[in-house]
Amino acid sequence: MRLASLFLKNYRNIEECSIELSPRLNIFIGDNGQGKTNFLESVHLLLQGESFRYGTNSTLIQFQRTSAVLNTFIHNNDLDFKVQMQISESKKEILLNGKRTTQLEKYLPPAVLFSPESLSIIKESSDERRQLIDDVIRSIYKNGANVISDFKKALRTRNKILKDYRDEKVSRDMTLQTLESINPSYFKLATELTCLRINSLTEIKNDVEIYLKKIDQKNSVNFDFEYIISDQKITENSLENVHKILQKRAIELAAAELSSGITLVGPQKHDVIFLYNGNDSRFFCSQGQQRSIILAFKMAQIVYHQKVHGFYPILLLDDVLSELDQGKQAALILALNEIQTQTFLTTTDVDVLKKLNMDQSQIFKVRDGKIVQ
Repeated sequence: MRLASLFLKNYRNIEECSIELSPRLNIFIGDNGQGKTNFLESVHLLLQGESFRYGTNSTLIQFQRTSAVLNTFIHNNDLDFKVQMQISESKKEILLNGKRTTQLEKYLPPAVLFSPESLSIIKESSDERRQLIDDVIRSIYKNGANVISDFKKALRTRNKILKDYRDEKVSRDMTLQTLESINPSYFKLATELTCLRINSLTEIKNDVEIYLKKIDQKNSVNFDFEYIISDQKITENSLENVHKILQKRAIELAAAELSSGITLVGPQKHDVIFLYNGNDSRFFCSQGQQRSIILAFKMAQIVYHQKVHGFYPILLLDDVLSELDQGKQAALILALNEIQTQTFLTTTDVDVLKKLNMDQSQIFKVRDGKIVQ
């Protein structure tokens, strides 16, 4: 499964551009600020439905334009189909062969992103680590995206109820009755998502350790993780046990939820701790070791996806090579040359091209939002 072409119109600093893509390696090269990342972001938008950069819909549309259009043709075995995204200030609309569909994800390959920001996930907030695991869930499990989406909807509903009570728009009795009616479905989804996270971490743990050892060949490396609910390490991840823990915590925090106007129990509050040789990587690892863990994690995600589904996800590398020391850069490039996935890479460094296996590659030179010779 691969992207065959990419068309962009009125998108960020790109007025209009149509390119044919390599099935293996697509390199966008140019100075900073010319629009290289915009091409990678457009692929992420088409496949994931959202950007990996902060901003509103209006920031995706070229200045003084009212809408943007992105489309790609995807080749899947003997089947080709067109995916189109139309962006206005108020919404994004995605079409498959000109029609809306509620099951778009089954036609699209997932995207795995490396960026300078992703290399800092371990030392960032717990929200970043949760997102890292949820990306794996979307990639590996057929119902993963739906569970995540359904939980977020249930969470928004529950938060609205609590906020209305805090703002004195609804009585206490009515709030408690409403919460009682929606809590079963909310905690069912919260339990499912929590267990999917723990299961996905368990599934790829061995592959993460394998790639950690490839990156750091000089030292003995052991990788593990801990999943944390309210400062409690979860050792038994059955649906029954997780549901019991969440319900107990909900009782303990019921009064605090009413006074704060926000849901305090659920996967949106959990954390993941990565253990490097038994130590909490947030506090006992150097920045280089933390980056090694994320590199190994992403590589493991790509490889495990192929094991489960029989094909690799699309790989997006946004100027990540310049962020790595020579050893880690060499390890990543070796993995790129071994893994037969369609890759989109941005760089300002022409020397990087000498290190990559350039078979089936396409180089796009970017200047001021245009592809130039």
